Amino acid sequence: MGTAAVLAAFTVLAAGAAVLAGHLPGGDDGVPGLAVRAGAGVVVAAIVLWAGSRFLGRAPATARAGFAVAAPALVWFAAITLVAGAALLSGSAELDRAALGSAAVAALTVAPLLVLAAALPEELVFRGYVQHVLGRHLAPMSTIAAQAALFAVCTGLVTRSAAGLTGAFLTGVFLGYLRQFTGDLWGVLGLRAAMTVSTVFLGAAGFVFTRAPAVWNLALGVGAALCVLLVAVLLHRRNPRPVSEPGDAAPRPRTGLNQKGILYDVGSSYLPGQHSRARWRPDVVREELRVIREDLHCTAVCLFGESPQRLEEAARAALDQGLYVWLQPRRFDAPVPRVLDNLAEVAGIAQRLREEHPDRVGLNVGCEISLLHRGVLPGGLGARTVGLAVVSAIFPPYLGRRTNRVLRRMVAVARERFDGPLTYGAGTWESVDWRPFDVVGVNHYTDVMTRSGYRQGLRRAASHGKPVLVTEFGCCSYDGAQAKGGSGADIMDWRDLDDRRIKGSHVRDEQVQADHIEYQLDVFETEDVDGAFLCMFIEGDCRWSPDPTRDQDMASFGIVRPPSRESGLDADDGHWEPKAAFHALARRYGADVPAGSR
Repeated sequence: MGTAAVLAAFTVLAAGAAVLAGHLPGGDDGVPGLAVRAGAGVVVAAIVLWAGSRFLGRAPATARAGFAVAAPALVWFAAITLVAGAALLSGSAELDRAALGSAAVAALTVAPLLVLAAALPEELVFRGYVQHVLGRHLAPMSTIAAQAALFAVCTGLVTRSAAGLTGAFLTGVFLGYLRQFTGDLWGVLGLRAAMTVSTVFLGAAGFVFTRAPAVWNLALGVGAALCVLLVAVLLHRRNPRPVSEPGDAAPRPRTGLNQKGILYDVGSSYLPGQHSRARWRPDVVREELRVIREDLHCTAVCLFGESPQRLEEAARAALDQGLYVWLQPRRFDAPVPRVLDNLAEVAGIAQRLREEHPDRVGLNVGCEISLLHRGVLPGGLGARTVGLAVVSAIFPPYLGRRTNRVLRRMVAVARERFDGPLTYGAGTWESVDWRPFDVVGVNHYTDVMTRSGYRQGLRRAASHGKPVLVTEFGCCSYDGAQAKGGSGADIMDWRDLDDRRIKGSHVRDEQVQADHIEYQLDVFETEDVDGAFLCMFIEGDCRWSPDPTRDQDMASFGIVRPPSRESGLDADDGHWEPKAAFHALARRYGADVPAGSR
């Protein structure tokens, strides 16, 4: 709250200074006056950034070389040219051809001054400094929305009008998302410069839409923005950036993990007709839990899945191995009443197990409920995915209220039956009220939204004053998967459940998974993390294949490889091979790193 108040004060200060700059001598005298305002804008940005660095902490410098920095500006120019050209050719727009020369001169003289007067200070302050500082305390999408709101307030104060607040807010969201996605400020600055140049040129050339102006303006603005985002995504997929960014928090002294964990699936159905463990063999489950304890050197396991009976049977086998057990019931795409009924049954099981094995059983009430269950957002999975992206970016408080309303019901059901520790596997976009829980749980993958503040995300979790568990982390087994985080499995095409294919051209690389797991463990061991649970031991229905278009295992998070379909063997019968990540995890969990007192 203190940081938000100081940032709001800086916003008002910047707006007041900008308003004052407009009343300086010569402020309305064409290019000379604009030059005065440009100088004032640079001074205002310098003052605000100095004050922020003095009272809130220094923001990182971000720089990138090559085409990726210039790409947003180039794509913007190309999109604007195509839309304007299409409108002119179709007779939906007109311009003064005689003014093209003067328009070019204006773009070369006036536009740079406008960039200095507005674009440069705004991007340095809001997408640069404010977004960085808020990112220490808020989830990524909440950070984007908060800086966009401050940007809109500042715009309203400068213009002394509320007419453009919505447009300013949406512009702030777009630029903030691009900043977060690319991890680069200079590309955003280049884009703002391109937006300024195109606006000055078209205005000076007398360009206007004469037919359906609302439609054409939408295509001009929103269409160009979508093109910029699409190219940013494609460039990222072709050349993923490293997960460790220069602006992230510095590591702390290394300590061990109290809970060295892994996720184990007792059987989950993500689509009708699909099941991750079609056949249940208790002897195979017991053997795999023995491997988890003795070969991987795990001290804890998170058992998840649909069947309460399977969860209980697997839990007893894990407890016999000396493992700490977290139970997490999952009913994928189920409505809230069904989720609560399932949770109630599992909570009763957890209580019985806790009475038999004191201090060795915990209950994880669920996983990313705003996405995986019905009730927080309307519609099926596809609609919720789209809705989540929109709502979390534009109105995160609404998503937070809806999520916490369901979580409170889940906690109430669990507390009626279970008196042990409670946690929840939260997505990075979810703003959870952790007060009813005993342990903060975060599914902490590295992706385009979390990589620039990966450590800061853990420190936000620790700021609640409770033990922190990384309830999920990991990576898939192909080149580039390290930058996709929890969405690494999205390369699999689920339309044909009997012959799931891999979309696009991807190269299997088990070392990518192993190296990324080690990187994440390095982070966890140098942060205030009590325990971490790798996702996961095996995804048995994701078969390996020598054909890369059918190698489902490369799109799985499992650290053991199920046999190919052609082999006639089945992972449900205990047939699998360890991957490179298996050996990396065993080495790390088996290392003699004493757990620090927390």
